[in-house]
Amino acid sequence: MRALQVPGYGPDDHITLQTLPRPEPAPGEVRIRVQACGISYVDLLLARGAYQVRPPPPFVPGSEYSGVVDAVGTGTDTRLAPGDPVCGTRQGAWAEYICVPAARVQALPAGIDPALAAVASASAYTALYGLRERGALKAGDTLLVLGAAGAVGHAAVQIGRALGARVLALASSEAKRAAARDAGADAVIDGGGDWKEQVKRLAGPGGVDVVFDPVGGPATDAAFRTLGWGGRHLMVGFAGGEIGALKTNLAIVKGAALVGVDVRQFGEREPARAAALLRECVGWFAEGRVRPLVRQVLPVERFDEAAALAQEREGVGRVVITF
Repeated sequence: MRALQVPGYGPDDHITLQTLPRPEPAPGEVRIRVQACGISYVDLLLARGAYQVRPPPPFVPGSEYSGVVDAVGTGTDTRLAPGDPVCGTRQGAWAEYICVPAARVQALPAGIDPALAAVASASAYTALYGLRERGALKAGDTLLVLGAAGAVGHAAVQIGRALGARVLALASSEAKRAAARDAGADAVIDGGGDWKEQVKRLAGPGGVDVVFDPVGGPATDAAFRTLGWGGRHLMVGFAGGEIGALKTNLAIVKGAALVGVDVRQFGEREPARAAALLRECVGWFAEGRVRPLVRQVLPVERFDEAAALAQEREGVGRVVITF
């Protein structure tokens, strides 16, 4: 089978397309014939050895996939059958075939676009876990989404609206602001300038209830200062490339909390809850309540081009590779 592989960590190493043995599903697993895969910021960080988890090389990177069930392991208790369309998340997804525990595979209705399905679950899962499970976002709250046209930010705008919040979206270009507006944001703010006072005016005297922050850097401090009493700042990631710093007296003055959002550890520590949340997210996608934005679909042979596009800061929408 074809698979993308990281041979090692170092300046001369890069992801290459290799021919590897096709895996066999163990009991409890199904084998997926992969049709499409997303390329995320975290995927590329991990492949460079710059993420908090460093798999021993050589390894197959990637984490988001869609495809069809190809085989079912002996004795596996599942309703899935060969030919069923599925999606999910799994380390090692950038391969033509992957074996996945049957309980972690999400069934899809027939006819859904594989490119959309490949990137439908992970970002929505992160956003829903952060907003509802960690941030306790509820109807009537004011939500501020940083990086609102990025993968998880775009999902957070849609999920925030679905949960009944008033959504303020921050984005740095007109194209990104248009994407956030199309996703359902109630107000869209230019993130390229001094936006803090504008957010405060839009939020009103009660301030922001929840900040969804996948950006980090200086934006973290500015956004935390927009919180009202009892506000929650959800720290999701550092797409801006810097880890921000906060003056801890702000938490006392505002009665506010800085809350970490780590879906990887959530899945490891609470697998049953995580599986239920992922099923819910895929259900929302299948119903059309959450829709990812895809800007480019390329065959796996053009991976280098796809990876370069995925890293363009001005790009709007996900980049997907296909097998």
